[in-house]
Amino acid sequence: MLMPNRCKSWLHASCSSWEHSTAQCSDSLLVPPDPLLTAQRLPPAGRREPGARSPARFVSPYTAAMRLSAPDSEEALRRVATWLLALTVLFIVYASLYPFDFQLGRITSGPEEWRRALAWRRPPRSDIVANLLFYLPFGALVTYLTPRAWGGPRRIAFALLTGTALSICIEFAQLGTRQRDPALTDVVINALSAALAAAGVLGLRGLGVQPSLPELRARKPDGAALFLIGAWIALHAAPFMPTVRFLRYFRSPELLLAQELSLGAIALHFAGYVILGTALRALLRPMSFWPVFACAAAASLLARIAFRGQHLALDECIGLALALPWVWHVAQQVEPRAYRSAAIAVVSALFVHTIAPLDLSADAARVGWLPLSTPAHRTAGGEPGPIETVYLCVGLVWLTYATGLRMRWALPWLLTATLLIEWAQAWQVGRRADLLAPMMVVLAALALRARSRAAGGGVALGLGGWR
Repeated sequence: MLMPNRCKSWLHASCSSWEHSTAQCSDSLLVPPDPLLTAQRLPPAGRREPGARSPARFVSPYTAAMRLSAPDSEEALRRVATWLLALTVLFIVYASLYPFDFQLGRITSGPEEWRRALAWRRPPRSDIVANLLFYLPFGALVTYLTPRAWGGPRRIAFALLTGTALSICIEFAQLGTRQRDPALTDVVINALSAALAAAGVLGLRGLGVQPSLPELRARKPDGAALFLIGAWIALHAAPFMPTVRFLRYFRSPELLLAQELSLGAIALHFAGYVILGTALRALLRPMSFWPVFACAAAASLLARIAFRGQHLALDECIGLALALPWVWHVAQQVEPRAYRSAAIAVVSALFVHTIAPLDLSADAARVGWLPLSTPAHRTAGGEPGPIETVYLCVGLVWLTYATGLRMRWALPWLLTATLLIEWAQAWQVGRRADLLAPMMVVLAALALRARSRAAGGGVALGLGGWR
């Protein structure tokens, strides 16, 4: 059947348009489009070329069908599990050898000393808790990464053997320390913990429970947000040594309520949780934000009582309760309004911390180059430690930059405000001024500026694009 040339041209153009649309749809299955980004890319209404047709204005909603395909999702899960396994092993080595006070003479003393040190003895409760915290995730991750073709018994046996081998190496390394006591009991408990975790993973998979990752806003996450989350973890878990001290909170709950409240401490915790919520919002899509934020907040409170050197204060619980409505408000906003709201909350909280309790009765200003407190702990006067200072300063600069303000004039204002805060700290009783906060403000601004230039003059936002 012969067709006119006009019909042939129309049919060829239709097929080409359909193939182009199909290719775009297949790409969208791998990278889910963000509704806000799609809306921003639409041409403004009322502005079009003379004689041109009115463009179709629509926003592609994000649906479950736009998630990563099964092979890509499984590959991403295995990649994340590999990193988590490496971090778990490093964590086990760190906690097992802490505080790194070595005496290598015990290792070179001979087999008799080895047999005496690795005797069977009853472990303290702190060691049992540490073994469970360390080797349960180790066994679970090893089992997940083993090939499914091995079968259940073989995968459990592999987790048992790897847990035993790692534990023997750790106990042997503890022979060279002064303050750690290796024992054969620890090897047995660690191996059984890894095997128990392996059986749990296989049992959950048999019940149809499949692991899943939070849905990110972009394939390349915001590096500043990741840094803030890492600093938050270090702030609540350093020196990363578990303890059984948390049992006293269950025996005597009044210990938590018998603490003296501080308005400045509540303000700092409020600012910390607002920064945490904004960083998670910059990384995650709305459907994954609140579950991850709830887990992060709960883990932060548990870390205060589960790790040595940490302390759960009622001030932090109140600060979290006050931050929840503001985090919800920030989560509902669009860029850059969300970052602007978070920056206003953080600046207000830091101002409250500076003036509270408004006791400028120090005999003389206390000034130093760097803080003297331990990295993760506050001073007796309520001044934040070095890690918390870095977290707050970097978070404030990141929020200011994400609002769209140019660093060439925002940095002098931030630096002036930081110096004024330090000057006020110098006259507060029990506090001390230092240069850590101004230095971190300058370094964070320079790092963000360098990243902006490397990306072609844009700013990395949580929407996954550059503006």
